[in-house]
Amino acid sequence: MDSILRQGSKGNAVAELQQLLQSKGFYSGKIDSDFGAGTTNAVLKFQKANGLVPDGIVGSSSWAKLRAGIPTSSQGLQTLLPGSKGAAVSQAQQLLKDKGYYQGRIDGDFGVGTRDAIAAFQRANGLTIDGKVGEQTWKKLQAPAIADVTPPVTVVEIVRPSSPTPTPATPSPIPTPSIFVPSPTTPVTANNPSVNTPSPVPTASPISLVDAANSYSRARLPNQTAAINNLQASVTPEILQQFFQRWQIASGLATTATSLQDAFSGYNNAQMLNQNLALQWLQSQLLSQTIAQFRQDWSNLNTGTGTGTTTPFTPTQPIEPTTNNPQLQLINLTAAVKVYTRSANQLTALENLQTSLPAQTMQQFFQRWSLASEQTAIAISLVDVFQDYDSQKFPSQVTALQWLEKELTTANLEKFSRDWQTI
Repeated sequence: MDSILRQGSKGNAVAELQQLLQSKGFYSGKIDSDFGAGTTNAVLKFQKANGLVPDGIVGSSSWAKLRAGIPTSSQGLQTLLPGSKGAAVSQAQQLLKDKGYYQGRIDGDFGVGTRDAIAAFQRANGLTIDGKVGEQTWKKLQAPAIADVTPPVTVVEIVRPSSPTPTPATPSPIPTPSIFVPSPTTPVTANNPSVNTPSPVPTASPISLVDAANSYSRARLPNQTAAINNLQASVTPEILQQFFQRWQIASGLATTATSLQDAFSGYNNAQMLNQNLALQWLQSQLLSQTIAQFRQDWSNLNTGTGTGTTTPFTPTQPIEPTTNNPQLQLINLTAAVKVYTRSANQLTALENLQTSLPAQTMQQFFQRWSLASEQTAIAISLVDVFQDYDSQKFPSQVTALQWLEKELTTANLEKFSRDWQTI
């Protein structure tokens, strides 16, 4: 039953009233759910134009006139078209948002964004793609997002605790490792000389899938790839298929992704809002032990073998003089950056090296460097890289430089060394 509204009323029913008045050309104010003077004047004008008693009170007769001409489905749901406004549009927008197809405001206004989201939803669900919300589209929108065959899952909240929760004492000498809190170790003491101190257990960072995709799209480190592949192996085919469909729509792709690695690689700023919804949906379907294992795998991302131990870096020494040029000593980037003084010949060497390398190689390196340096902006030149080098503060910078060194040919290295050492 419709509410009886008058000046001073507030709430969703007032918002619907304002939207209906606006759609019929009687109201141009803000949809603020507040029945004020502007809404009262609009109601009076509407009532006069439609042969109703102009009392400014919206009862059953006024509601009927306001909704006249708006088609409904057999279930009593309003058929929505581009340009429709009101609570039914808000309901459709919310359902689309819950299913990962809509990222805009829930404003009850069927505009271009809502139309595109409807079309994408219809395409993914085998419906006629007409951009309208009719009976079949309403049914699909109101259906559960996950098929009944999907087992119930535990939703993991991605929250870093402000402080570790004290653990009650137990008879066990070594507590079970926590995904958030490092495992304490039992020290060797005079009272307990027989207990050896166990190696610290690497603690997984509570990273979300959104954060992981953002990182992987810029770095694509081997252990990130391993973590993503392990995650895919633990997810049911039904969940993966639904995620890939959501990802395809969110990314505006013509074909569906076939692996989480491809999806994470395609994360980008242009579609990140909708992609985030798809990733958040996937994370909500994961078992707690699955996300815990993914975080543990991901926490090994700066290691070479994924064992949780790092190998100290030994600086590359200048190579012996070459046969063709016995006076030239080759110098690698990891050695050059340590003696960089911004001299003219060094600047020339860096600029010439960057020019000689493929743009794709430089782009991948700059992404790795920016990630290693914890920068939000991508670096654009080797000169900037050498200027910002700080291995004490950012030890992973060395790893990025080593990666670029592997991409150099002997000719690249000889030319760089020649330019670097020219006086």
